[in-house]
Amino acid sequence: MRMQPLCYCGVAADLKMSRTPTNPGRRFLGCRRYEIGEGCGRWVDPAIEEEHYKTLLAALIKKSDRCYCQRSQGRWKLRVDAIIIVVVLVLMLAIMLFV
Repeated sequence: MRMQPLCYCGVAADLKMSRTPTNPGRRFLGCRRYEIGEGCGRWVDPAIEEEHYKTLLAALIKKSDRCYCQRSQGRWKLRVDAIIIVVVLVLMLAIMLFV
């Protein structure tokens, strides 16, 4: 049987995730009183250094740029395909009208 962890104040604590700009995604244990600032709650994950955030941000920007380029290439190919289809249909119609 697994025991529920306790907060510093002795009350049962739940695993939560920080949504603050200074600790985004960092997990912590917090009881029902941690929000009122009584010193309740303790970090589960280690603090992430600012350099790690910069590295992570650079990787996300690079991935976003790559996705944007792939999407742009897909749109370009779709436009070329549409133009080819229109040209073929116009030629077929012209041939049918003049034969």
